Amino acid sequence: MRTLVIVSQDKSDIFFANQLAKSLDVVGIVVENQIPPRDRSSLAKKSLKYLSQPGVFVRKVFEVLDRRLIDKHQDYNRPENSLDFGEEGRALNTAYDLPVLHTRGVNGINDPENVEWIRRLQPQVIAVCGASILRAELLGIPPYGVLNLHGGLAQFYRGLFTTDWAIHNAEPECVGATVHFVSQGVDDGDVVYQGRPVIEPGDQPNSLYEKVVRLGVQMMIRAIIDLERSMSRPVKLETKGRLYLNRMFDTGAKRRTWRQIRNGVIADYLDNRSERDARIEAALINDFNAVAQPRGHLATAD
Repeated sequence: MRTLVIVSQDKSDIFFANQLAKSLDVVGIVVENQIPPRDRSSLAKKSLKYLSQPGVFVRKVFEVLDRRLIDKHQDYNRPENSLDFGEEGRALNTAYDLPVLHTRGVNGINDPENVEWIRRLQPQVIAVCGASILRAELLGIPPYGVLNLHGGLAQFYRGLFTTDWAIHNAEPECVGATVHFVSQGVDDGDVVYQGRPVIEPGDQPNSLYEKVVRLGVQMMIRAIIDLERSMSRPVKLETKGRLYLNRMFDTGAKRRTWRQIRNGVIADYLDNRSERDARIEAALINDFNAVAQPRGHLATAD
């Protein structure tokens, strides 16, 4: 099935694109720019702007001091805790010789010239990981729809940084992934597969997110193969989890999340795994482990 992949520049998303290119009939990849333009005005202009807003000026000073004196010593900045998908998370693999579009500007994916570039490739399905909100014109291009890999269990957590938020809220049992059809809402389309990684002693937010992405890749590959074989059985998401926005996961939230690890949130979960898993297992939709064991010809996400 002709598959177009849309991802951000994050290493997890680049890994996702490389794995799909290895396993499916990928006809093109869009790498979306999600970094806002930098303020390139002179130091004098910046100083005048901030001095005219004393509250903003003080906040900026504290942010700079925090980055230089405190943040670099946090657990999430230790090399052993870093998120790493290897070479296939660093750059697109050119061996697949695929057309690649790098968009310009935040939310540029919906610009007419980018929509037309995608339309010319005639994808039958679009696979998304980490992309911005796609508008109706783009969603209407592939006849089999648009599938998204959401790094959370959508009936509990929607939006961004959902693995981190599950740890922040002392709910490691809610760490998981959802492959769903994209609708006009956020992470609330019909669910194709859901899955949960195995949590082990020593896990932390980044190691858990890596497990979520690797599992999600296999779920997406299988979901597209199911579509091609008319075996897909999506289920409506009846209960929608809380929506977490990008701005909500600020420095304070991040530090509280990693403090939970130091305070033993993983050990507490593992001591009561069966009891705490029961609620989640009862709510899972199309449990990937139960109904869709990966086939022998699927590429291993490594």
